[in-house]
Amino acid sequence: MASTQSSYKDIVKQIQELQKQADKLKAAERSTALQEVREQISVFEFTAAELGFKGKASLAGKKVPTRYKDDKGNTWTGRGHRPGWLKAAIESGAKLEDFLVAA
Repeated sequence: MASTQSSYKDIVKQIQELQKQADKLKAAERSTALQEVREQISVFEFTAAELGFKGKASLAGKKVPTRYKDDKGNTWTGRGHRPGWLKAAIESGAKLEDFLVAA
């Protein structure tokens, strides 16, 4: 049994060492591959669209309408985490619908 355990431990150690070697080789080959791809993109003047990348939809300048508002003028669009003023109001017994802004 002792030889089985030592063999198993040896194999696990070898696997770990080989994985480290594989990671190093992958990093080196990845760097070379990336450089080659960049050169080809430059030579053939590929666009992002030709490579399958979609442009980002510009959200800049698009105002999101207010969906919730309290009597003190605090507002929330309904996106992201609930603001503190709304959490406190709900904990005090108010309902989310009480703050809904008419569309």
